[in-house]
Amino acid sequence: MSYRKPVTVVEQNANSIEIIPQKVYRYLGLGLSNPDAQLEALVNSSIEEFREVARFRACYRIVPCQASEKGTDLDVLFAPGKNLAKNLSGCDQAILFAATAGLETERQRKRKEIISPSSALVLDAVGTAAIESFCDVLCNTWRKEFTGSFLRPRFSPGYGDLPLEIQGPLLESLDAKQLIGVTLTNAYLMLPQKSVSAIVGIGKTGCIHPEQDCQACNKTNCEFRL
Repeated sequence: MSYRKPVTVVEQNANSIEIIPQKVYRYLGLGLSNPDAQLEALVNSSIEEFREVARFRACYRIVPCQASEKGTDLDVLFAPGKNLAKNLSGCDQAILFAATAGLETERQRKRKEIISPSSALVLDAVGTAAIESFCDVLCNTWRKEFTGSFLRPRFSPGYGDLPLEIQGPLLESLDAKQLIGVTLTNAYLMLPQKSVSAIVGIGKTGCIHPEQDCQACNKTNCEFRL
């Protein structure tokens, strides 16, 4: 059996996580349209409300990685599917991680649904923008840590042909329930909802886009594009 590195837990102050209103508008489905003054004010106030209760935490571990036609051996679990294997091709290590904005954000949104469904919808979009921003912070930190290597775009269960069912063993390998309070529903969805789990390859080649957001990148022929 190979030596397995321990799981590391990190926490980030909510005020240090950038929540960009334009990304919130995108998650609200505005596309290129500009928000009216009322929506702009609601988004800005919702961002501040979210910050008040958010607790950004993550747990991760670094594992050896070996991709093949059958799938990807990640030491603590085997991930079937060709899409992830392509994403991790050429990587000898990968980062398994789970991140969350915390249980209070879930409770906050549910309370808001009773008072104002439209405000709850905005708060939900704020939460999505926030947890993605936290994941960007994590990836940027790892990018600096692994000098001389490149990080591949993060790949989550449910992307491409990577089954959502892999969510279970992935979170179990990270002890995510105990360490950061992330659990799964019977449909393999994470609770709190504003949580992300993903696999990030570490290789000698990879994506150089700073935000790891394929939708925001104009390099449509990138071999690492999701």
